[in-house]
Amino acid sequence: MATQKLKVSRLYQDIDLDFSTPNPVTDDLPKKTDTNAVKQAISILIQSNFYDRPFAPKKGANVRGLLFEPLSPLVANTMERSILLLLRNYEPRAKIQQVIVTPDFDRNSYTLTIRFYVVGINKPEILSATLERLR
Repeated sequence: MATQKLKVSRLYQDIDLDFSTPNPVTDDLPKKTDTNAVKQAISILIQSNFYDRPFAPKKGANVRGLLFEPLSPLVANTMERSILLLLRNYEPRAKIQQVIVTPDFDRNSYTLTIRFYVVGINKPEILSATLERLR
């Protein structure tokens, strides 16, 4: 009887930007796969500002600039729209369902929640973050 070998295929792979520990066997850089890779890419895109990338000056959400505006639902709505537009244009691996930005007046910050599906994986994912300005 012949034995079959099951091959585990990963849809998406990126370098883990934490650079915490190299692979103990191969001594290579650590990798993030599938949903973790897409979540890392989404968070990097959101943290990017306009003109951060020399050959893609419009690739950013300008969240950093909006954080210095007075805390209001209007600014939260502007963030929602800019993040949604950014992710739909520059992250083809994620099918965005909903972007919610809620102002937190007590902490002077915004709570960001993104609901999305990774293309090729039929499990809904949620990415949550707190957006606050640094002084």
